Amino acid sequence: MNSEQQKEFLRATAWLRPWTRRAAAFSMQASGLLPQVIRNIPLRLVKRILAGYQKRLGSGCKTS
Repeated sequence: MNSEQQKEFLRATAWLRPWTRRAAAFSMQASGLLPQVIRNIPLRLVKRILAGYQKRLGSGCKTS
């Protein structure tokens, strides 16, 4: 990804930054309470959204 694509990616995903922080905080706070599969669902959603943006920009990021 060149610098122009990186800037475009950052602009396109700026709305997702607060949600990413909240998802990480939830995962860490629920570490003793919930199983890992449930605890990491918000992080997996964020990952899929970011991978979708990267795929549209042509970097070929895999979502699995």
